[in-house]
Amino acid sequence: MRTAAELMATDCRTTTVEQAPGSADETVVVLDDAGRPRWVVGPAGYGIAVEISPDTPVSGLSALPGVLELINDGLPAVLIVEEERLIGLLDASLIKAELLRALEADGDAIGTVLDGDWQLYGAPVAPVGLVRVRCQVCGTVAEVDEFPISEVPCPGDPGHLLVDSRTG
Repeated sequence: MRTAAELMATDCRTTTVEQAPGSADETVVVLDDAGRPRWVVGPAGYGIAVEISPDTPVSGLSALPGVLELINDGLPAVLIVEEERLIGLLDASLIKAELLRALEADGDAIGTVLDGDWQLYGAPVAPVGLVRVRCQVCGTVAEVDEFPISEVPCPGDPGHLLVDSRTG
């Protein structure tokens, strides 16, 4: 299994909150004043900052509820973060290609239907764990295990929800 560090692009385009574009042909990572990722911008517009560690197996991203749905809905990239610093990103098209490569390499791991029973074959992928998401309002990092995030108070300030639109 290849890790995020092995596949990430390190030449990330970044900008400040004040200069963030409404959309971009390439992925742009919006950073706060301290240099931490706040959100991403791509052709589909704004996207939540989904952060993973460099040692995360890319094929394991399919085990995280909602990540593939976010990518299919236009999330341009997943951010690779170490000690709250952006060190790279995984483009959505690269994630899809890696998942397809992993399936082709071990197609039996998908499972099969025999007489109505689903059976798992091959080596299971280890769960990746929680995904770190940076609040778009205050910048607090929250660990979540499910997307979409709804009605979840921000751990940094319970006065707003974790998914509130970016207002600060």
